[in-house]
Amino acid sequence: MAANSRVALTRLSGFPIIIFCNQAKSEYFQCLVCTEVCRSPVTCQSGAHLFCHYCLSESLRRNPACPACREPLTAPVPSAFAAAQVSALDVVCVHDKCKWVGTCGRLDGHLDTDCPHEPIKCSGEGGCGELVPRGEMATHQQFVCLQSCPNSKAKATRRDGDEQDSCNIRLSRNDLVDHLKDYCKLRIIHCPHTSCEVTTRYNQMPAHLEVCPYAPVPCPRQCAVGNLMRQNLEAHKNECPNEPVPCVHAPLGCSHVAPRSEIIGHEQDISIHFSSLRSKVFAEQQQAYQQKMDEMTRVFQQKLQTLEEKITKLQLHVVEKHKEQNAAMLMLKRLEEQNTLLTGKVEDQSVTFNWKLLEQTTALNTKLQQQTEAFNTKLQEQTATLNTKLQEQMSLLQSISGSLTADNLRRIYRGY
Repeated sequence: MAANSRVALTRLSGFPIIIFCNQAKSEYFQCLVCTEVCRSPVTCQSGAHLFCHYCLSESLRRNPACPACREPLTAPVPSAFAAAQVSALDVVCVHDKCKWVGTCGRLDGHLDTDCPHEPIKCSGEGGCGELVPRGEMATHQQFVCLQSCPNSKAKATRRDGDEQDSCNIRLSRNDLVDHLKDYCKLRIIHCPHTSCEVTTRYNQMPAHLEVCPYAPVPCPRQCAVGNLMRQNLEAHKNECPNEPVPCVHAPLGCSHVAPRSEIIGHEQDISIHFSSLRSKVFAEQQQAYQQKMDEMTRVFQQKLQTLEEKITKLQLHVVEKHKEQNAAMLMLKRLEEQNTLLTGKVEDQSVTFNWKLLEQTTALNTKLQQQTEAFNTKLQEQTATLNTKLQEQMSLLQSISGSLTADNLRRIYRGY
């Protein structure tokens, strides 16, 4: 219970009797479980016992019976009459310092929106989550509540490409303004050089200053000009008196290099450059002669290499032809041997074939003669048999024809 509250309000079980202006009347609506004034009043089936909806639901979850009369009960029965009576009862705010008075039905709304002493959670962007009275929330957030720096979600990138940690500082809102302005390592600042329009994070500014084109830098040759903007250094090299430059006669072979302020005296010395010119001409002629000799040597070597390749190919060709000739001679010799062997075999096989043919012809003629004789014998026998049968039938017909009369022939004819 808070120090400035009369009671702790759970918003689930009943209303504390102490907050009701007419406590005697409020006792008529007392919950038999939590002994407070019923919140969302319900009854059992008989309607004789009154409970908070939450209290009876929790009891039925453990034991499905009325906690007072022990009659079976599966669900609370809402009591509209009791709810209207409780809602109309006058109550004071649960917080001692609050002077609000109203009906019980408006108490929750008062605590949710109006009561300056109701603890609420410090929320919103960067809220700490603590419970603070509503009337003190503005002071709490301004001076007490520690909030994260807005750059806590930003990540800075170093020159090597790796990401740095974000700003994890937590300060009060009042101090956070100064932190963002003067101390945050990820705050956005402008380049200190007047002509430069670059803006970047504070911890990245050193890297920018190393390449800023408007940053003042001394001449690398330490001439008397003093500091220059970095972007003008390249142009300054073309006029710096301490900048090393080659002699204007370098194309003639002079390799002398000296500061710009000292090179003029050297360039005016004719004897030095004449000697340099003579040395250069001799060197060029010698180089040209050497290049010509190298070119001729390269051409002769190429021709020699070509001739050697042709000779090698001809030698290989001759060797291949010799191999082909030897192979052809060997094949011809084998063919002659095979021809001689085949001729002997053909002669032997021809004699054997003629003998076999003669034997087969003789055997066939003998067999044919035997079959012809057998056929003639059989034919003669069958002819004799047929002649005998024919004579017998002729005799029978003659005997029958003698007994037939004209009348018998008619009967026979009609019968057919």
